[in-house]
Amino acid sequence: MDRRSFISGAVVGAVGAGLAGSGTVLAARQWASGSLPSVADPQPASKARQSFAQMGEDIVLFHLLRDWMKVPSPLYLDIGAADPVESSNTYLLYCTGGRGVLVEPNPDYVVKLRRVRPEDIVVQAGIGITDANAADYYVMRGQPTLNTFSPAQVEMYRRSGHPDIVEKVVKMPLIAVNHVIAQCLGKAPDLLSIDVEGLDLDILRTLDFVAFKPGAVIAETIMMGGGAADNTEIGVFLKSKGYVVRGGSLYNTIFADPSRYR
Repeated sequence: MDRRSFISGAVVGAVGAGLAGSGTVLAARQWASGSLPSVADPQPASKARQSFAQMGEDIVLFHLLRDWMKVPSPLYLDIGAADPVESSNTYLLYCTGGRGVLVEPNPDYVVKLRRVRPEDIVVQAGIGITDANAADYYVMRGQPTLNTFSPAQVEMYRRSGHPDIVEKVVKMPLIAVNHVIAQCLGKAPDLLSIDVEGLDLDILRTLDFVAFKPGAVIAETIMMGGGAADNTEIGVFLKSKGYVVRGGSLYNTIFADPSRYR
């Protein structure tokens, strides 16, 4: 049974049991029939907000930056941007006036990013963690969001039962994170979003936190066995830089610089 059929049946059952008012029934029937208007674009004036991130993290980021840091139009750096909309930590900010730099090596995603988010700067490259200006980029078979520059990450995928997961390996240019910020933003971003499949901590360690300290950082921590996000390697590192945990999800953690609160 599909979801709309289930909802329609549930509404009928609720009416029979006297559990739903006429307004609730009408709204549910309209939703089930597809007649309710869809939310195409989040509106800043509304308290209701549409999420585009993996698990609603962008809602937390929106309010952290706007309400706590008083930044109505955030400047962001999105490393490993991938799709311009789906599972994006920064698309809600883009829709509500934010702008920034999207770093993405996958050429298919780059085309979409430039088409859908023309007011952002798109950098087609990887972020380097050494002095090398290029590196092997592992393209995953049928799973582009798992593409990575990390050989260790590839071996982890293979050990987990996917021996032929790599479709191809291509050379991709690398650029230093501090160079991207200096050349494309000119100052520290209000938000750094980072998701690069295995190299998040290595990239964070290359960031100049004196010159370019972000107001907030969202990174993949994935505490599969439970435990506090701030006790992960990324959490311990960012705490040493003065950050505190302000939210997150099953996969990602949001860290904030309290000195930016207003």
